[in-house]
Amino acid sequence: MKTATELFEEALEWLRRNYVRFRFFAERDIVWTVQVRLIEAIEQEQLPFRVFNEYVMLAGKRRRLSDLAILGQDSLVELAAEFKYEPAHSRDDIQTQKLPVVFWGRDGVGKDVERIQEFVKTSGAKVAYAVFIDEGGVLPKAASPSRKRVGGLGKRGMGAALARSGQP
Repeated sequence: MKTATELFEEALEWLRRNYVRFRFFAERDIVWTVQVRLIEAIEQEQLPFRVFNEYVMLAGKRRRLSDLAILGQDSLVELAAEFKYEPAHSRDDIQTQKLPVVFWGRDGVGKDVERIQEFVKTSGAKVAYAVFIDEGGVLPKAASPSRKRVGGLGKRGMGAALARSGQP
């Protein structure tokens, strides 16, 4: 049987291949698109998973939500995912004063990397991902040696940086 990690990575690969078909405006658009793709794959393959957005990973005063969570039959978190999205700065349908959207360090991508580690260590998630979608190629090379620019899609190409915590 396919694991939650395989399912999620296949959904990200599907997004990469089909990225040019979509017009995203905010992180929520990416999360919704990936969630719908995961649900479709789960239904088609009759997998024993459920997918939730804004899933409560840590309750209480310091409540923490994951953008997406894949739960197994036992209702335990098999995979949690955090997303960040930076639209291409050359787009004329995004107001330039709203850019950049994503920040590095503790208030942005760094915070998501810390959060996924916390999800695995504290909340019992088996594996967690931080996904940064870099539509316009603004990801600093120094920020991620695993920077991956995907496809010759002009202004609307999809670059991605991934961080993973835990073992599938």
